[in-house]
Amino acid sequence: ERERERERERERERDREREGNPVMKRSRGPGPGANKRQASKKKKQPKATAKPPPKADDFFIESESSGDEARLGEEKEEHDPYAGETADERKLRMAKEYLSTIEDFTGADGDDGELVDDGMADGLDPVAQRLHREALKLRGKLKKKVAENLRQRKSSSFGTRIMRGHRLPVTCVALSADDSTAYSGSKDGSIIKWDIKAGTKLHTVKRVPKASNRMERREVKGHSRAVLCVAVSTDGKLLATGGDDQCLLVWDTETFEVKFRLYGHRDSITCVAFRENTYTCFSGSRDRTVRVWDLETGAFVESLHGHHSELLSIDSLLQHRAVSSGSDKTCRLWKIPEQTQLLYKGSRDVLDCVRFVDDDRWVTACQDGSVGLWSIKKRKPLFRRDRAHQGKWVTSVGARIFTDLVASGSSDGFVRLWQITDDSKLKPVHEIPVIGFINAICPSRNGQFIVLGVAQEHRMGRWQRIKEARNGIHVINLLEDSAAASTG
Repeated sequence: ERERERERERERERDREREGNPVMKRSRGPGPGANKRQASKKKKQPKATAKPPPKADDFFIESESSGDEARLGEEKEEHDPYAGETADERKLRMAKEYLSTIEDFTGADGDDGELVDDGMADGLDPVAQRLHREALKLRGKLKKKVAENLRQRKSSSFGTRIMRGHRLPVTCVALSADDSTAYSGSKDGSIIKWDIKAGTKLHTVKRVPKASNRMERREVKGHSRAVLCVAVSTDGKLLATGGDDQCLLVWDTETFEVKFRLYGHRDSITCVAFRENTYTCFSGSRDRTVRVWDLETGAFVESLHGHHSELLSIDSLLQHRAVSSGSDKTCRLWKIPEQTQLLYKGSRDVLDCVRFVDDDRWVTACQDGSVGLWSIKKRKPLFRRDRAHQGKWVTSVGARIFTDLVASGSSDGFVRLWQITDDSKLKPVHEIPVIGFINAICPSRNGQFIVLGVAQEHRMGRWQRIKEARNGIHVINLLEDSAAASTG
């Protein structure tokens, strides 16, 4: 019996050597003397005999090894808390971790309004509902009702802070996606980066001398004339600015070094906008063109023609398209992949400003004193609010995206808040006193405040001057405790 055990052990050893040695695995033809070797192998092979039943000691050893494996498994489970979960449980856990990551980065859905979705998530568990909302948000279909909560407040409870730093009138303001930083431009050619919470200046870029030749144009480190527009990317890393010097400058927001100096417009650059979550940038000019740029590489993509007069405003959201307005009293929706444009002619006067509410609707500020609500499905406004500012020229408009809250500004001494009703009308919510021309409006995404660019003059000219106004950035707090905010 011991001899047979040794023979089987030798056979296993030879099998292991064959498996470990690729040369031995290779099939070769029978060499000389192969028949003799096979015959001797057959002679040496022992006869198959019945295996004796295992002894009690064997049972004892086998049960001991299985006990060790069980103990090792238990220790492994103790070290890995997810060892015993099923595939469905694992998917659920990963979804919860994903949601917690989203909430850490963007903040959870606040209680400042009622969410309005497509109703498809009704009856699902909270995790599935949240994932469904995130999918709707990415498609631009999730909306929140927040204006009704503000309606219950008194206008005197909205505190205002004023941050001053520009020597001449403020022409434009941009707010970062995390609502922590604002950027402003002025007629004095300067650009200022602001800390909203502290109310202080983080960085200032002053006006530079005009470049006299092509070599100097490649090295400019600022604007030589008035800055008319600013826009910041969604991730907050890039800032685009344009103005009367016909140059689009792209800045690194951390170091404030110029990354790209983009030329191509033949007149003043009056408006600029980033597409959400991308580095695609749209710039509009008095030369009646819209130029599309890829600011990841600083490359020019294409030029869009259609407006018959100067462009005054442009905006973009999640979809790969932009909406623009100008002195030709029209809005144009540019569909970039299809290389087409839609023309909207319903305005009675020049449209100074246009801002998306969601990917299907936008609002406009008109020189006839009206605020309009438009839809991609209709060539005329869904609703026009005439004499929105006591008949004064409406100079700016802003919208808290994917909500029903809209703000408009003029020179009548008030910034006015509007609610977009379910039947697509603009209903007054509040009017907050602000003296001066409101040249830019940026509502925060978290709904806590609104940033205004206020000046003594209109951003595009000097037709009127309000001496009592103070050039600067006005931050209007919308929180309940904003009554304690200081008025600077």
